[in-house]
Amino acid sequence: MVDEAVAAEELVKKYGDVTAVDGVSFKVYVGEVFSLLGPNGAGKTTTVEILECLRTPTSGEAYIKGLSVKNLGDIRKIKQIIGVLPQEFNAVDNLTVLENVQLAAVAKQADNIRDVLEQLGLWQIRNKLFSKLSGGQKRRVGIAMALVGNPEIVFLDEPTTGLDPEARRETWLYIKNLRKSGATVILTTHYMEEAERLSDRVAVMVKGRIAVEGRVRELVASHGGKTRLVFDFLDEDAVGVLRGYGYVVERVQGGRVVVKVDRESDVFDVVALLRDRGFEAYPEVRQPGLEDVFLSVIGSRLSETGELV
Repeated sequence: MVDEAVAAEELVKKYGDVTAVDGVSFKVYVGEVFSLLGPNGAGKTTTVEILECLRTPTSGEAYIKGLSVKNLGDIRKIKQIIGVLPQEFNAVDNLTVLENVQLAAVAKQADNIRDVLEQLGLWQIRNKLFSKLSGGQKRRVGIAMALVGNPEIVFLDEPTTGLDPEARRETWLYIKNLRKSGATVILTTHYMEEAERLSDRVAVMVKGRIAVEGRVRELVASHGGKTRLVFDFLDEDAVGVLRGYGYVVERVQGGRVVVKVDRESDVFDVVALLRDRGFEAYPEVRQPGLEDVFLSVIGSRLSETGELV
């Protein structure tokens, strides 16, 4: 039996008449990356803040390694085994990288500061003021502060928001290395690619509720739809040929043509069919992913800024 790292049971959090979290339940198993994926205002941050013992649920219960987030004695123990990167992370501007991480280490009586800084590529800039760092470096300092003390469970709330593509990819690498080290990672994000690349399992959260949850491959297989072949252009004769052989063909924005097929290998059949009839065209193959799952389940897409569109 796989050990449970986190268990949320019918969590509810209300602020007056507003219900931010509405009956949320899920489990996270030891050594996996679990993502809460959803738009801004979905309740992701409130949910993880309950798990981090920063907020008390209105009702429901949650356990971290069997310890209750509502029990004062358990809360002290929980804080010793978790690491937290909050969404609105900031450190002390006029302290160095090393000094900021040392502050975090004091609370956990940690002695692995150098190891963490080296792992995150921060040791060489340890004496640089936090205020002088780039956005990606600041985010790495936040991760370092979350990792001192070798926490069993790490919460990363929107860890790459506001980062440029290169810094985002670097952060993904650090999260992958976290998993390899045996840590359990709970990630909140509104980036589809981030959730798809990093997660073992994903829960899609909208309006305070979990709409669907499961392993990434299983969700894509169940809700992602078919493989799509995208042509920059096909004339009506070519489209007619494909439709005549039973292929589903759609024209989309920009004059492109999308052909839906059951398998990626069908690309060869489609190209051969067109070539035999004098049409030279080669498609881009797009496999279904979490974006397709989100569209299928929610009926909307997520923008880069985390809004439903």
